Amino acid sequence: MAGDRQGWLADLSRQFKRHRQGRPGWHLRVKRDRLRLLSDELPPRSDEGQAGQIQTAGQIQRELGLTTPPGPATSAAALAEVCAVFDAVMAGTWRWPDPLLPAAHEAGRLAPATLAQLRSRFSAQLIGERITSRTWDRTYQPYLIKLEQIAAQQIWLDDAQLLSAALRQWPPNSRARQMAHDRMRALWKASQWFWPDELAPMRGNGKAAADPAGVMAFQDQEIEELRERISRSRLTASDLVAWDCLIVFGLRPAELKGLQLHQVSLAGGNPGGVSQSLVAVVAHEKQNGQGKVGARTIPAIPPATWHSDCNALFERWNEHGLPSRLVALPSPGEAMAHQLGRLHNQKAAQGQLRADLTPYGLRHAFALRLGIDLGLSVRESAELMGHSPAVHLAAYGRQLDKPKLLEKVTNMLWNS
Repeated sequence: MAGDRQGWLADLSRQFKRHRQGRPGWHLRVKRDRLRLLSDELPPRSDEGQAGQIQTAGQIQRELGLTTPPGPATSAAALAEVCAVFDAVMAGTWRWPDPLLPAAHEAGRLAPATLAQLRSRFSAQLIGERITSRTWDRTYQPYLIKLEQIAAQQIWLDDAQLLSAALRQWPPNSRARQMAHDRMRALWKASQWFWPDELAPMRGNGKAAADPAGVMAFQDQEIEELRERISRSRLTASDLVAWDCLIVFGLRPAELKGLQLHQVSLAGGNPGGVSQSLVAVVAHEKQNGQGKVGARTIPAIPPATWHSDCNALFERWNEHGLPSRLVALPSPGEAMAHQLGRLHNQKAAQGQLRADLTPYGLRHAFALRLGIDLGLSVRESAELMGHSPAVHLAAYGRQLDKPKLLEKVTNMLWNS
């Protein structure tokens, strides 16, 4: 055992020395089954005392317990941890772990009260520095609270068991499980705890199996029923303008912010040679991995049963505009989803609206009109939709190919 320890620890020490380019005063050792880093360059603790110090030749050598367990199987993670500590110390940004929080090896640290304390400290680090409080409430806190609820079910002695039980609260390969994994891992890293590598497969790719029926898009008769229900409700004329903009331009609800409508002259289309066409100028941009996307100009493409003036949309836009309270919200989509929920329950409604339709169903209907009714290519449709061709094909490819497939099979049967 001693020989094995000397082997991997010696290799780790050599690699660490190579990283710091031979700088002296840094040492690694194993004590009480923990890997420890010793150096006289570690800054003083806030509660400086004799504990954790070794007096050597007039210098104080401080000792830091690493979160990575000792052993050859974890030497790569240990090297990454000690190199990160060294780099932070050299940059003057490294700080000692909070002495009031339990260390990675302490029993009882997975108690729900401790996790709640960690969550509170984690939020203080993020809110205002990297994210807003609204982002924390929507995309961080729900996952961490669920972790605390699972922790309260029993006494957990192993990180991997608790975390895997918590992650199983969301379907495999779902975006929710992917976000839960990332939020919990960020909490562990902020607490300077070792994150179990065996949890990596549970993260998945965030792409759950697609519905075989494709996206849930409004049908033309459902769009008419929606507009009739809006006219019978307490919603205003400006609310109807907002819904009509989603219908004829295929907008994301958030793209109502900063939206502008214009009448433009186009050659052809009537005996005089010039026609007026309604276009929307989208100013709202969405951040993704490829940069900012979404800003674009879109021509009005209404359902087949509509008149070309889109039920006098431009005149109503100039008269009523968009509801100011709606576009001022951080998420107009949430408010419109609530409106649609009330319209579903409208007593006087004669027609039918499928209960699982959402405001995004109008955008899906617009995308299908582009491909099926107008015959635009995937690239052209994606340009008008404000996303990439790959996203467009993944979302709508099955429904766009279905009519062509049926026509091809029918022709083959008739010609056989």
